Amino acid sequence: MGFALLLACAACVPGGIVTKGGVSGQAAIYPAITRTRGADYDILCFDQTEAKRREALDEQERRSLGPPVRLTPAENYRGGCEVEGESSVFLLFNIWPATRPLDVEYAISTAVQRLEGDTMIRIHAWHETHYYSLLGRARVFKVRGDVIRYRADRSAGR
Repeated sequence: MGFALLLACAACVPGGIVTKGGVSGQAAIYPAITRTRGADYDILCFDQTEAKRREALDEQERRSLGPPVRLTPAENYRGGCEVEGESSVFLLFNIWPATRPLDVEYAISTAVQRLEGDTMIRIHAWHETHYYSLLGRARVFKVRGDVIRYRADRSAGR
C-alpha cells in the first residue's frame, strides 16, 4: 500500500525520465544532404585549442573570425570530428503539440551552421523520447555526422 502511494505521488511530480529509442543509422533519404561523388571537400573539426585562444579576444574580434574550426582533408580523416544536431516537439499532456513539429532539415542545418560548413555526410539518425510525468513528453530527432566544406578550386562549377 505504502509503495503504491509513493509511486502515485512520484507520477504527479514533473520530472525528466529519459528513454532513448529508435534506430541509429537507419536508412533514410534527406533532401538537404548533398552527394559528394567526385567533389573535393574537407572535413570541418571543432578546434578546442583555437577556441581557448580566442577567449582572450574581445567579442567583436571573435565574431569576425567565425567558428574555431580546423580543416582536415577527406583522404586524411580518421574520425573524431562528428557533430550533432537535433529537432524536437513537446506534446503537452502527451496529446497536444506545444512546439513546432519535428524537422529533419533543421536538425541537419543546426549542425552544419555551427561550423559554417556546406553540408553533412556519414549521417546517423535516431529518435529519443523524454517523458515528463503527466506534464507531457518530448520527441527528439537527433543526427550525428561529419560536416564538410567544398574546396573552392574545383567546386566552383557545381
